[in-house]
Amino acid sequence: MLKSYPAVFHQENDGTFWVEFPEFGGGTQGQDIEEAMKNAREMLEGLLASYLDDGLTLPKPTDIRSLTVKDGFVTLVQADPRPFLKNNKAIRKNVTVPEWLVKMADKEKVNYSEILTQALEKRLQI
Repeated sequence: MLKSYPAVFHQENDGTFWVEFPEFGGGTQGQDIEEAMKNAREMLEGLLASYLDDGLTLPKPTDIRSLTVKDGFVTLVQADPRPFLKNNKAIRKNVTVPEWLVKMADKEKVNYSEILTQALEKRLQI
């Protein structure tokens, strides 16, 4: 599950960067752009995992075109919170599917768990 949010990168006079996400409080920093980008992704992964663990709705990302900054730049940061979720264990669910659909899916060697997971993420917009 990849999620993208805009991040505002501010450059300090000494060349370091600090980063903020408009949808979330707090921020992170880095000694250079590479470290700031890495720290921003890690921060976003943790924030998203925390929201999902707590059952909170993820904020809608701000339109990147509406953001401006004088002392840096704005870019999208993409993160996958799945490896950091506390409740990431698989749970067995019994589902009922039409027989004709099962025959077609079995013929194509469909992974039911993967498809159901993707469909639920899409439906729940996460």
